[in-house]
Amino acid sequence: MAKVILLAPTYIDLYGQLDKAAGKYFPLGLGYIAAYLRKFGAHTVQMYEPEAQSLTSADLEKIIRVNAPDVVGLTCSTPNFFRAIKLAEMIRKNSPAKIVLGGVHASALPEFIIDHYGDVIDCVVIGEGEITMLELVNAYENQSTMESIRGIVYKDGDKTIRNESRPFILQLDALPFPARDLIPQELFKPNLHNARHKHCSTILTSRGCPFNCSFCASRIVSGKKYRMHSAEYVLEEMHMLKTDYQARQLLITDDTFTINHQRLEEICRGMIDKQLGLEWFCFSQVNVVNREILSLMKKAGCYNIGFGIESAHEEILRKMGKPIKPAKAVEAVKIANELGIKTQAFYIFGTPGETKQQMQDTIQFAGKVNATLAFFNMLVPYPGTMDFQHFFSHIPLEKIAWANFVAVGEQCILTNADMSPTEVEELIAQANLKYYLNPKRLAALLLHIKTFYELSNYIKGGISLGKQIITWLK
Repeated sequence: MAKVILLAPTYIDLYGQLDKAAGKYFPLGLGYIAAYLRKFGAHTVQMYEPEAQSLTSADLEKIIRVNAPDVVGLTCSTPNFFRAIKLAEMIRKNSPAKIVLGGVHASALPEFIIDHYGDVIDCVVIGEGEITMLELVNAYENQSTMESIRGIVYKDGDKTIRNESRPFILQLDALPFPARDLIPQELFKPNLHNARHKHCSTILTSRGCPFNCSFCASRIVSGKKYRMHSAEYVLEEMHMLKTDYQARQLLITDDTFTINHQRLEEICRGMIDKQLGLEWFCFSQVNVVNREILSLMKKAGCYNIGFGIESAHEEILRKMGKPIKPAKAVEAVKIANELGIKTQAFYIFGTPGETKQQMQDTIQFAGKVNATLAFFNMLVPYPGTMDFQHFFSHIPLEKIAWANFVAVGEQCILTNADMSPTEVEELIAQANLKYYLNPKRLAALLLHIKTFYELSNYIKGGISLGKQIITWLK
C-alpha cells in the first residue's frame, strides 16, 4: 500500500483585477483519481488545494516532509504550469517521492515537459488519469518497469519514452464518486456571477466533446467521443451532494450537458420526481436545445445556462469549427429568457483572420442576442489546439510565457493577430461598457437575483470588472 499525495497549484491571482470574481473549485480530476486509488488499489491518499485551504509554500513543504509520500501527483492547466514545476522542485528537495504530472497542459506537451523538466518530473500522464495513475503507483510500489503502462511519457536514461496511448474510459459508471471528503467542501465557491447559494458543488456528468472548436483544449484530456454517466449515476451523486454536503446549488461542468436529450430528460425528470430542490447551472450549445427541453430543465431546477456563441459572423464560426448559426443563437437565448432562465453568452475576439469590423459587429450582435450576462473574451490559443499552431508554432516552447495564457486575463497574447494586443484589450473594454451600461439590461439582471448572497457577489464581481476595464483602457 503506497502513500500518495495529490496537489493542485494556485492560479487565482493570475486573473489580475478579476481575481476577486474568480471561484475556488474542488479539483474534480484529482478527486476521481483519489477515489480510484483508494477503491481499486487500497492506497492511502491525501489531497490538497492550496488556494482554498490557504496553504503557504512553507505549509506544503511541511506536509511533504511529515507525510513522506511515495508518490506525488500534480495537475496543472497552462497558466499555472510554471507553479506546478516550482512545486515539483520543492518536493524533489524534500522527498524521494516519485513525481507525476497530469492535466491538460501536460497532456498537450508531454515530451517537452520530460525533456526540459525531467530532473523534477518523473512521469507525465496523458489524458484521463484514473487507471494510468493506479498502474503507475503500483509499478513504483513494486519497483517494476513502466513499459506496459499506456498513456505515459517518461525518461529511460537519456531517452524520452512515450508509451502506447490509453483508450478512453467507456463505462464511466465504473468510476467511484470523486473523493470530496479529502478537502472540506465549504472552502470552495463558484465564480461570483454563478454564486447563488453558499453551499455549491461542482459535478461532471460526461466526458468528451464531439465538436471541433479550434480554440478548445478539453478534447486533449477527454477526447472527441461523448461518453456519459447514466442518469441513475448522476441522480445518485446529486442526492449524495445534497444529503452529505448540504448542496443547494450545482455547477454542472460538462462541456455540453445538453447533447443527449434522452439522458437529459431522464435526469431532469428524476430531479423533479425525487424533489431534490437543487438549483443548477450548465453549459450548452444553441443548436442542441429547444423550448421543450429548456422548459423541462427549468422545472428541474436549471436557473442559469451558458452558451458559447463566439461571433456574429458565419465565416468566423466556420474558422472556429463551431457548428452553429448566429440566428440560432438569437433564438435559443430568446427562448431561455422567456422561460425565466438566466442566460450567459460567451464571445471570443482574435480568431485568425478576424478583422476589427467583425469584432465590432459581434459587439452589436451581443445586444441583439440579449443574454442576461455577456462575456467578451480574448482568444487564448492553448497548446494542443489548432489556434495554438497558428499563433505559436514558430516560437520555441521554452520561450513562451505560459503564465499569460489566462482566459480572462489582463493582457492579450495574440502578438501576430490582425489587430494589436492593445486594440483587442480596448475593444473588449468598450464591449463591456456598452453592454452593462444599458439600464434595461441591468434591470433584467436584477430581476434574476434571488438571494442576498447572490446580490453581494454581483456587486463584488461588478467592481472587479470595472477595475479590469480601467486597466484595459489604460
